[in-house]
Amino acid sequence: MLILIAGDFFIKPSILKDYIEKELSKIKEIGPLHFRLLDWKFFREGEISYTGSFKTTGVREAAGSPDDLIKEIRGGEVEVLIVHGAPVTREVMEAARGLKVIGCTRGGPVNVDVKAATERGIPVLYTPGRNADAVADFTMGLILAELRNIARAHDSLRQGFWNLDYNRYECLGFELKNRVLGIIGLGHIGTKVAERAKGFGMKVIAYDPYVSAKKASAIGVRLVPLRSLLKRSDVVSLHCRLTEETKGMIDERAISLMKPTAILVNTSRGGIIDTEALYRALSEGRIAGAALDVYEREPLEKDSPLLKLHNITLTSHIAGYSKDVVHRCGRMIASDLRRFFEGKAPRYVYNPEVLGRKKGKG
Repeated sequence: MLILIAGDFFIKPSILKDYIEKELSKIKEIGPLHFRLLDWKFFREGEISYTGSFKTTGVREAAGSPDDLIKEIRGGEVEVLIVHGAPVTREVMEAARGLKVIGCTRGGPVNVDVKAATERGIPVLYTPGRNADAVADFTMGLILAELRNIARAHDSLRQGFWNLDYNRYECLGFELKNRVLGIIGLGHIGTKVAERAKGFGMKVIAYDPYVSAKKASAIGVRLVPLRSLLKRSDVVSLHCRLTEETKGMIDERAISLMKPTAILVNTSRGGIIDTEALYRALSEGRIAGAALDVYEREPLEKDSPLLKLHNITLTSHIAGYSKDVVHRCGRMIASDLRRFFEGKAPRYVYNPEVLGRKKGKG
């Protein structure tokens, strides 16, 4: 069996190989395992977009050329294809005539044409919640960094200044205990942020039209309308996917509802916020601050007006990155591959309707 793994400098293909080899070698019927490892250039500047669609229909948030992946497939030998950010288009699947299963080491297989895979009877495995803990940890870090001037004081000291402004009353933030955290999107990550915030003694409310009040109550969170959340929260944290419904949701009107002492945090997708509206609100002091890890356009432009603000903390889309995430992806994909080849239903398959169906010709 030939397994092609297109990893990168984050999701190391060698690490995935070790997990997959350990699991599949337990199945004698499979026979010898052969691996082809690719160091896919996922983050080459200009190749990835978190705001629009990829050139090929059915694929988003991908990097690199499908043609390069097709060259590596070399006919119909590849039976298992594992990717992180590489674009798995219809053409890629057509080139891999013997392909039995696709694995995507992301929370959603957005870089895989799932429709084309389903038509061909190919299951698409993925890793939901893979970086939920990493993002939740980072979110709390951003909140503290913005409220307590951590990044700004660090930057000032690196430049040789012992800046007493960060001791002045007017420049101080608040403590988290008894403050209200408003979470928009109570999924894997939002839930974990709520758990951590409660550990700091915060009161947590949330807006998510797809989550029941019963489920929210079970984790000690009260669901409220969006308008109410924005008006009541001391910290507003975004944890929803970028969709037509959520694009630009935090606009001028939404920001105007926030407390002048509140901060806005975004570790989800940049397109959820109207950047121009946020800039105006921050520059005019209509909200106290913001902490962003994601942007409408990435990389963030060098002349972005956000970089001129004194009341914002900026990081370069790193919230979901930790060593634990890589190993968790490896374990999840490897475990489901074993289940698939043992004739059992994988735990995390995006198109379960293909299971048990004979692979089509496309």
